[in-house]
Amino acid sequence: MKGHPIEVLVAYGKHEVLEGDPIEGIVMAKFPSVKAAKDWYYGEAYQTVGKHRKDGAIYHGLIVEGVR
Repeated sequence: MKGHPIEVLVAYGKHEVLEGDPIEGIVMAKFPSVKAAKDWYYGEAYQTVGKHRKDGAIYHGLIVEGVR
């Protein structure tokens, strides 16, 4: 995440699933724009480590535009 404008809002805190399949944890990060999020995600640094993370569990990645 170094060098990217990322603000982590939630990271594996206590949670309760009200609907859907159980999850082990969730991370929610705030980026200044969709472009900034994609730049980080598709960047070499994340793609290098992300492939190892995906080998160890099932993950979902989403971009959600917020309200202003």
